[in-house]
Amino acid sequence: MSGLRRLTTGLLLAVCAAAALTGVVSGPAATTDLAEAADTGQFRAGNIISDQLFFDGAAMSAGDVQAFLDSRNPACVAGSDGTPCLKNYRQDTWTRAADGSCAGTYRGAAQETAATIIAKVGQACGISQRVLLVLLQKEQSLVTASGSGLTATRYRSATGYGCPDTAACDSQYYGFFNQVYSAASRYRYYASNPTRFNHRAGVVNQVRYHPDAACGSSAVLIENQATAGLYNYTPYQPNAAALAAGKGTGDSCSAYGNRNFWIYFTDWFGSTQVPGASQVATRYAATGGVSGPLGGATANVVCGLRDGGCFQSYAKGAVYWSPATGARVVSAGPVYDKWASLGWERGGLGYPTSDTGCGLAGGGCFQHFTGGSIYWSPATGAHTVGGAIRDRWAGLNWEYSALGYPTSDWTTTPDGAAQYVHFQTGSIYWSAATGARVLSGAVYDKWASTGWETSPLGLPTSDVTATPDGRGRYAHFQRGSVYWSAATGGHTVGGAIRERWAATGWEGGALGYPTSDWTTTPNGQAQYVHFQGGSVYWSPASGARWLTGRVYEAWAAGGWESGPLGLPTTDTATTPDGRAQYAHFQHGSIYVTSSGAHLLRAAVVTAWARTGWERGPLGYPTAATGSGEQLPAGAAVQTFEGGAVYVSPSTGGHAVTADLLAAYRAAGGSTGTLGLPTSDPGTTPDGVARYQHFGGGSIYATAATGTRVLTAVVRDAWAASGWERGPLGYPTTDTAATPDGLGRYTHFQRGSVYWTRATGAHLLTGAVLDAWARTGWEAGVLRYPTTDVTTTPDGQGRYAHFQDGAIYSSPAGGTRVLRGAVLAAWGATGWEQGRLGYPTGDLETVTGGTSQRFQGGRIDVSSATGVAAVHYT
Repeated sequence: MSGLRRLTTGLLLAVCAAAALTGVVSGPAATTDLAEAADTGQFRAGNIISDQLFFDGAAMSAGDVQAFLDSRNPACVAGSDGTPCLKNYRQDTWTRAADGSCAGTYRGAAQETAATIIAKVGQACGISQRVLLVLLQKEQSLVTASGSGLTATRYRSATGYGCPDTAACDSQYYGFFNQVYSAASRYRYYASNPTRFNHRAGVVNQVRYHPDAACGSSAVLIENQATAGLYNYTPYQPNAAALAAGKGTGDSCSAYGNRNFWIYFTDWFGSTQVPGASQVATRYAATGGVSGPLGGATANVVCGLRDGGCFQSYAKGAVYWSPATGARVVSAGPVYDKWASLGWERGGLGYPTSDTGCGLAGGGCFQHFTGGSIYWSPATGAHTVGGAIRDRWAGLNWEYSALGYPTSDWTTTPDGAAQYVHFQTGSIYWSAATGARVLSGAVYDKWASTGWETSPLGLPTSDVTATPDGRGRYAHFQRGSVYWSAATGGHTVGGAIRERWAATGWEGGALGYPTSDWTTTPNGQAQYVHFQGGSVYWSPASGARWLTGRVYEAWAAGGWESGPLGLPTTDTATTPDGRAQYAHFQHGSIYVTSSGAHLLRAAVVTAWARTGWERGPLGYPTAATGSGEQLPAGAAVQTFEGGAVYVSPSTGGHAVTADLLAAYRAAGGSTGTLGLPTSDPGTTPDGVARYQHFGGGSIYATAATGTRVLTAVVRDAWAASGWERGPLGYPTTDTAATPDGLGRYTHFQRGSVYWTRATGAHLLTGAVLDAWARTGWEAGVLRYPTTDVTTTPDGQGRYAHFQDGAIYSSPAGGTRVLRGAVLAAWGATGWEQGRLGYPTGDLETVTGGTSQRFQGGRIDVSSATGVAAVHYT
């Protein structure tokens, strides 16, 4: 067992005080129950376990601990004296208030399990429950003990706390809960008061192999507080024989406490190290530890940083580690302070990739990081520089170049498009699209005056350079350039205007140097530059365009870019047939023909283009848009040689060609029944007809049937039947009103469509239509149809229902009109599928009423009562 000497009176006080500093433990004993012993060749005396694992008070919940105990000793039986297995152990606990060692309060409770006690002590004191489990095992084998191995004494001194090698255990620390809490609190006390104990982190310690001093010791640089705590609790390291023995017994100078702690932890819970923690400790040791430039540690190693990194703070700096960068020293000072102000490793610079270095020009210092560098000088302060800007600066020889030290941080421009750093004698700007560019002088000043990177020019794509004629200087930017000469000063020229100018030979071409800046028109829709030899206009949609002659004059007369057409999207050009000059604009076109200059709206142009422009059936425009024709609100019409184009916000633009235009206008045009066109003219799939759809109907024209106007209600019913490919064929009449004014109808090649508001639109064909006609159409006894002509379920007949009856036609019974009580009675028998079958005769007047014959009988209706009687044959 291991533990502190208990404090007694008299001479023992002095002895025990010394013992408290050395952490004297009981004599060494080899471990048992190490069936899965780890490779002790991996044991490191200076770093037995990382701080992160040791001081993790949330490593396991009570349920986790209980599950672990159950799995580790499933067949455990109680001792002969009734001592329970650890997994079954319970006791009352008392409340322990938070103090300088244990920051959390332990809330006592009745009959708490060992698992609950271990979990709660770990949480209250910030000691890993895994550490406490291992401690219980290495001291008393309580995790795996069973039967005769279980005694009350083992629980009484469960962690060996207060049990020195040379005296009995101190009774004030007796009891399982007392032992676990006291041990955890003691480990925390070691961490809070490191200088009060012999074994200290960051210091080379002489650590003995055995209580017998004759067994010797060796120098150990203890790398962290967890390891220091283990040595203060059990102040011996395993010698070579103990390590060579693995889980077994070494020699007479072997001690096993810390070896067994490491083996149990490794076997049960895996590695005792958190990646990075040992690297931090090793790097600190390499600098000289406490006596090195970093001085003493001011905190434990902290891991779990960004990208799995770790760090430890010291009196004069820190060591930071990540898997990608290794362990690096960041010395206290302006470079360290600058990095801290940017968010440490969480900031844009990330982890250091070099140690802090000083002794540069002018007494400067620097440090490189994954995301850039920090440079400092007494004259400029500490500033960041990174990425391609740092690379370009490095190519110029860093701070020894003409640029000198940075005077600003590596900064992203407000628009987020670029980064820059100002230096003592210039600046470097970078973007992914443009690279890193050096700017200076009058060209740089002109760019700055336009708004830097937020100006129309954008970011530089070249350094400042002299022109070939030696008269000027220039720099190119993303969307333009700055050109300067003593005669003209500095002017901007950009975008496609610059490209057009470049095509003429730049300043050495016909246009010469720019004499004005790249300027936006008053309406903000275009840009232009005046040159010695002329002007160029540009718009985002069209690029740079030249407008000349009558087209240019018509555009100017219409208000330039502020007029209805907007900006040009093409240069002035001649039509293929040579009859017209034209240019297209954002919102239309100008065509100049022998009949004059015509301004065409965009919707008109689009519809005209679909017909084939001037080469199509419409030909050239012949009059101004909206030439006197009555139109719906918001609509317009443009006449052409071969038709017209109608436009509105709701329908867009559609041409009505000459072959349909006369019928359209005869029907009232855009303000008549048909309304505005909703499609272009087309040809039916069979090639027989020309057609066009409108908001209120359609026009269909064939050589055989003529040009016919159909209203929407008739057209839609015809469409549902399959248009001209359906049973009706093509229309042979216009849609007309019925004599009573209630309905609309159109006759087709093989039938008709009749519509009323009450009945909807229905198709009538064949014998049913003929029989209805014989009754007097809608003015007859049946009135209007309420269904289409339909085939009976047995496929033998055809029928349609009307407001006051029905017509049924079959090969066996002919075509018959049925009405009133007869129709109702027949329907009640199951129509033609009932015993009566199909009607075979018309309604006849008989003595006492009327009668109608069927295949399977007759139906009689009494004139006196109106009651129908069914008679089967």
